[in-house]
Amino acid sequence: MPSVLPSNYYYFFWLLEPALTIVGALSAILNPEDFGRHQLPDHIERPTTGIGSSSRGQMIVSQLGSCFMLLAMLSLSLVYLFKKYLDDRPVVLEKLFKGLLIPLAIADILHVVVTLLPLPISHLKSPSEWTHVLHCTVWITLTLFVTRLSWLLGFGRPSAKSLSLVKPTSNITQRPFPLPKSDSELRVEQVVKPDAEVQTARRRNAPRQSRAVE
Repeated sequence: MPSVLPSNYYYFFWLLEPALTIVGALSAILNPEDFGRHQLPDHIERPTTGIGSSSRGQMIVSQLGSCFMLLAMLSLSLVYLFKKYLDDRPVVLEKLFKGLLIPLAIADILHVVVTLLPLPISHLKSPSEWTHVLHCTVWITLTLFVTRLSWLLGFGRPSAKSLSLVKPTSNITQRPFPLPKSDSELRVEQVVKPDAEVQTARRRNAPRQSRAVE
């Protein structure tokens, strides 16, 4: 059955995105020292390489991880519920899913901007020197943004409007209801029925009369 949330988008937003987000959350919460250190190469701002070791740094990095975990839990819960209970109501599903993806798409762009904006210009122009944490932050977030944008623009999915124009087919055959008869049809039946009864009675009496004659 066609859906405004087909399987490829559904499993991406319900499983793949939360899995990637949970990995980032656990990395920040369980190992804030390395997460903070590997935001930049060691030769850039050496005094801040140990930010994850300080109490302030651990609080900041762990709070970031908890925000990642919140986003993952929202996707795991809402996307599943939307698909399960609203798949047969495409107009409602499309509106609610747009309401979920548009804020997340805006947050994706904001996340990339605030990540790249503080970088030194020389380092910004040299992605080959970026750390693995910076690469994951930028490219995974942009992948999520492009996928959200693809769904919002209707790529690879039917729209709710197109689905509403399709008449549902049913395999259940229904018995036709009899239509009310007109007065003329009722009068004809009243005339025909007595004649038929008379003819039937004559046919029944015919054998008896023949036997009596014999």
